[in-house]
Amino acid sequence: MNKPEHNGQAYSVSHRTMTPFIKTIFFVFLLFTGLHALAGNATKGDRLYKAGKYQEALTYYLTPDAQEKPEVMNRIGYMYDYGQGVEKDASIGVRWYKKAAEQGYAKAQFNLGLCYQFGNGVKKDLNEAIKWFRKSAEQSHADAEAKMGYLTVTGTGIRQDFQQAMKWYRLAAEHGDTSAYYQIGLFYAQGNGVKKDKNRAAQYYIMGAEKGDPEAQYWLGRAYEQGRGIKHDPERALYWLKQSANKGNWQAMRELSVIYGSALLGQAIDEKLALQWGEKAEETRRKNGETNPDVERRLRFFGVDADRLTKDGQ
Repeated sequence: MNKPEHNGQAYSVSHRTMTPFIKTIFFVFLLFTGLHALAGNATKGDRLYKAGKYQEALTYYLTPDAQEKPEVMNRIGYMYDYGQGVEKDASIGVRWYKKAAEQGYAKAQFNLGLCYQFGNGVKKDLNEAIKWFRKSAEQSHADAEAKMGYLTVTGTGIRQDFQQAMKWYRLAAEHGDTSAYYQIGLFYAQGNGVKKDKNRAAQYYIMGAEKGDPEAQYWLGRAYEQGRGIKHDPERALYWLKQSANKGNWQAMRELSVIYGSALLGQAIDEKLALQWGEKAEETRRKNGETNPDVERRLRFFGVDADRLTKDGQ
């Protein structure tokens, strides 16, 4: 059997026929390797960041391919904002947040809103802050929903509306913000925008407390202490107040000081413990939570303009 000849003409025809296919394969290959490299640099940066190796992480984040990802832009902004691996410069942080925010990245929109709210790296502008908070909240970012709830309940830059605030807090709770539960509880406890219901208030405190929120733990402890909406239970009251205090809630610390100093909840007077908790409460309150991430986070939401302002660096 004769083998087919492979003369120049035959090869030329085959080459012309295969060119579109080869080009397609080549393009897909380049696209795949490019995306792989982009993901690789960002992933390496994430690993180094989590290990606390900020300077090395930033090197990977700043590669031309990785820095085009909005989540990387947000992280770079956060690092400049907080001086992680680079000299702190909030104005540069704002520029990176804005790049990611304009691409629709919800976490960056929230961070940018915080910068405008507190004048961090940019001129303070509450209207601009609310604009970005709303954009983030409309993408179901829990922190932004909680922020909108706070602004609405206090009437800060927005018409005060308890019912609308309740809606925002409910959304925040659904999307993972544990602090929203105690806020909803306070609505029921005070009858703001809803019918006053201390039992329902206590149930929301329980939900937040069991999820680890220190504010909810404090209010649940007080509810057990005073029998508000729930059966009086000294043991549980003390338990939840201690849980809250150990997470940096100065109000819980102060309450423990009163309890041990006044023999409340069946406790014998213990002047030493009363003094310890009292001093710790005053120290924590005086510092405004600047060295405590949990307290710092609460201060941010409730309008305290601390030096360090917790944002979402993820």
